Amino acid sequence: MKLIFLDIDGVLVTTNSLTPSDKYFGHTFDKTCVQNLNEILNFTGAKIVISSSWREGRTLVQLQSIFKANGLEDCVIGVTPSFNGETIRGAEIKAYIDSFDGIESFVIIDDEESMGNFESFLIETDFRTGITKSVKNEVIRRLMINPTV
Repeated sequence: MKLIFLDIDGVLVTTNSLTPSDKYFGHTFDKTCVQNLNEILNFTGAKIVISSSWREGRTLVQLQSIFKANGLEDCVIGVTPSFNGETIRGAEIKAYIDSFDGIESFVIIDDEESMGNFESFLIETDFRTGITKSVKNEVIRRLMINPTV
């Protein structure tokens, strides 16, 4: 299985979409970022694991509902464990990977976090633009070359 470890703020929520909306449990996602992520998912067959701080205080079902309300259906399969900010996000991702069998390839899409030993899997976004066409192309390239986990 191909996995995308996904941050939300600065990746799907950008300066273009910072309008609070109770309907979507917070901020709506940037429509261009959603379109680019849907293209990634459709092309690669990848699934999403939420590594964002949005996973804290929300259930997996709530996160799936937020994604569905923003045009991303049936793509979120899990969340990384939270070590309460005591460690870098890369360690939380490693803990998820260690507990999950069958990963062919993965990438991390994030706008600011340190990934430690997983730095080479990071595709960094800009908070202003999130998942752009160039980020989309890089994610697809990396997921399809099947890097060793």
